[in-house]
Amino acid sequence: MKGLALLFKFMTRLPFPGGNKFDSKALGKSMKWFPIVGLVIGLINILVSMILETFIPSPILIGIILVTLDVIITGGLHLDGLADTFDGIFSYRSKQKMLEIMKDSRVGTNGVLVLILYFIFKIAFLVETSELFGINQGVLMLIVPILARINGVINCACEPYARSTGMGKTFVDNTQKSDLFISYVLITAILFGIAKYFMLPFASLFIVLNILAISGFFFGKLMTRKIGGITGDTLGALLELSSVLSLVLMYLFL
Repeated sequence: MKGLALLFKFMTRLPFPGGNKFDSKALGKSMKWFPIVGLVIGLINILVSMILETFIPSPILIGIILVTLDVIITGGLHLDGLADTFDGIFSYRSKQKMLEIMKDSRVGTNGVLVLILYFIFKIAFLVETSELFGINQGVLMLIVPILARINGVINCACEPYARSTGMGKTFVDNTQKSDLFISYVLITAILFGIAKYFMLPFASLFIVLNILAISGFFFGKLMTRKIGGITGDTLGALLELSSVLSLVLMYLFL
C-alpha cells in the first residue's frame, strides 16, 4: 500500500492517503500496480463524462474536456516526456547529445509538433470511435488509461536505464519480469470486467491489449538502440503514444 500511495503521488495530482515518507525502493517496486492508477483515472473520466452529457450536447466539446481532464490529473507529466523525447530522438545527433536535448527544459519544434498531433489524434479518434460504435466517450476513457500503462511496465521490466542516475532508474532497477506478469493479468481481468459490464467484446479488447503490448516492447528496443536504454522521458512518451494507439486500435477492432 505504501508503494501504491507513492505511485499515485508521483504519477498523478490526485490526493491519496499514505506515502508521506518517500521511499525510492517502495516506489520502484510499485510499478506492477501502475494499471490501478489507470483504473482510478478512468473511473474519474467516466464519472465526469456522465455529468457532462447532462448539459453539453456536443460530442467534440465533451471529448476535448475529457482529454484535458486527463492532462490535469497527471499534471502534464507524461506530455513533458513526449515532447522531450521527440526533441531528442529526432535531432539525429549522437546518443549523448540526444540525452542532453531530452534533459533540456526548453521545448523544440519537434516537441511542439508532436503535442499538437497528439491532441488532434486523441480527440478525433475518441469522438469517432464513440460515434461509430455507439460507445460512451467516458467508457472509452475508462479503458484507455488502463491499457496505456501496460507499456511502462514492459519497458521497465525489459530495458536498461539510459543514464547513470534519474528518477526513472528507480522503476527500472526494481521492476521484474514477474511484475510484468502481474500487471498483464491485472489488466486482462479489469478489461474482462469492463467488457461484461458495458457489453463490449472482450476478445477485441484483448487483441488491442496484446497489439499495444507488442508495440510497446519494440518501442523500448528502439530507445535502447537509439540512446542506450529508456529514461523517464521515454516512459512518459510511451504512455501518451500508447493512449492514442489504444484509441486507434479500438477504432479498428471493436
